[in-house]
Amino acid sequence: MRFALTGGAATLAHLAVAMLLIQLDVQPLVGNAVAFAIAFLVSFLGHHLFTFAGHGAAASRTLPRFTVVAGVGFLGNEILLFLLLNTGALAPEAAVVLSTGCAAASTFMLSRRWAFAGSARMQ
Repeated sequence: MRFALTGGAATLAHLAVAMLLIQLDVQPLVGNAVAFAIAFLVSFLGHHLFTFAGHGAAASRTLPRFTVVAGVGFLGNEILLFLLLNTGALAPEAAVVLSTGCAAASTFMLSRRWAFAGSARMQ
């Protein structure tokens, strides 16, 4: 439930910024990158302070790991978005929603199992 709330807030921030930038005629891949940067901050702070707060991992240890997880998620998001945009099957806004949703789902597992894992799981 906590992940859903934090992830939902980060995803909504990502989508709101991306949609606004697309409406302002920013290229979707560029808008997606800017939106990711904002969502990254929302996500890390929310997950560290709320979602996984009881797991005993310090920010100095989780931030580098979370950055890797987020980077992998962003790379997947941008690749999928690029492919969706090039097919022309979806409007840019729909393509951003789909690619961002896929990235959010994949980053949960990596976040829970590695980035924010307690010391027993960090081996």
